[in-house]
Amino acid sequence: MICSCNYNKVKILYKISKLVGHIDKHAVTDAEKDGHPLCAEEYKELKRDLEKHAEKLRMAIEGLSREGKFG
Repeated sequence: MICSCNYNKVKILYKISKLVGHIDKHAVTDAEKDGHPLCAEEYKELKRDLEKHAEKLRMAIEGLSREGKFG
């Protein structure tokens, strides 16, 4: 059985991935289409930040898994 902390890592990583996908597919282009360049830049910055955090979570999950501690 997976512990709550590790479950939360996986769930948050999943949700971050969904947000990044939405920003990619919709948010930036919609902001640009609507003439909101500052919003488009904010979305791009948010995407970069989320990707950094997603990578940290991914590395933590992989590291714990390799050590046999992801349970």
